[in-house]
Amino acid sequence: MPQTNLPNVTAILVAAGASRRMGFDKLSYRLPDGHTVLEHSCAAFAAHPAVTQLVLVAGANRAACEAIAAVCAKPCAVVSGGETRADSVRNGLAAATGELVAIHDAARPFVSGELITEALQAAARTGAAAPAVPVKDTIKVARDGLVEHTPDRATLYAVQTPQCFRRALYEQALQTVQGEQARLVTDDCSLFELAGMAVALTRGDYANYKITTREDLEKEKTMRIGHGYDVHRLVEGRKLILGGVEIPHETGLLGHSDADVLLHAVMDAVLGAAAMGDIGQHFPDSDPAYKGADSLALTRAVDKLLREHGYVVGNIDATILCQAPKLAPHIPAMRRNIAEAFGLSAEAVSVKATTEEHLGFTGEKKGIAAHAVALIEKQSD
Repeated sequence: MPQTNLPNVTAILVAAGASRRMGFDKLSYRLPDGHTVLEHSCAAFAAHPAVTQLVLVAGANRAACEAIAAVCAKPCAVVSGGETRADSVRNGLAAATGELVAIHDAARPFVSGELITEALQAAARTGAAAPAVPVKDTIKVARDGLVEHTPDRATLYAVQTPQCFRRALYEQALQTVQGEQARLVTDDCSLFELAGMAVALTRGDYANYKITTREDLEKEKTMRIGHGYDVHRLVEGRKLILGGVEIPHETGLLGHSDADVLLHAVMDAVLGAAAMGDIGQHFPDSDPAYKGADSLALTRAVDKLLREHGYVVGNIDATILCQAPKLAPHIPAMRRNIAEAFGLSAEAVSVKATTEEHLGFTGEKKGIAAHAVALIEKQSD
């Protein structure tokens, strides 16, 4: 990350919530790379060149916070949270030393360095800034279950964190907003609003979402990617079948089944994405039942198996390595066949063909190979 030319920054990570809506400590949840939500959030700020200090505001997870602080590459303090988020931020602010403070919900583990930089730079210029993204949905204002009016969506933004401020201004805002008015504070920006101070909005990121419910965690488990590769020898006396399409040619592919090298690569990509082995495991060439088998039928069987494990195919991209014959006229039919087997639209299936300029076994017309990449997604309940 390039030098930011910013004054010293204290990152205050608010990690004292009770996770009532989640039902368990979401900050201790381990993401697919094995690190916890809290570790991810802390690492993003510890790696930022402008951040000179971290303050972790802890609740019942104080031991976890102290363990992170002990190995942090930058000075890292741990303080106790308060009864409300505003109280927790106040406690974090008391331990801060930076001229700027970046107050971040620890439950937003996917914040990027670029987003942090833009918010800090705006705060250095204006005194207060927060990242935000335009609201995608139409919003209704309602009372007693009835719609009162629809605000102009073009004026609506979902505010994210880190919300960044000059520390002296934040302390001034805290002195200004007291008593009953302080109960109206819902986030750090609202404190400045109540104090009559302006807050600049910077570019947010839809990926910088806050983990609040179990469904938010599922976003990290919905998509998986697999790669498949297969090759078959070209011989006389065999049909040439690719993507379920019989293509007129003087030679065909040798194999136990119909030797459809494209579908075999596609199936291996899909099975690999689900960590379910390969086609040799599910349809072994030692089993007479699969001698001469229609690979389209096997592809439909793979789709059924995938769905039984809770996944569906999202899209497929495949490349055939073939010197001859010319495959372009047959590719639309291949795409339709693959799409039908997985219950997709043809637009979700890409099939390309290329020669290898007479190089290698495919270039010498001794065989045909295929690569495939597949994305699979967890089915919603």
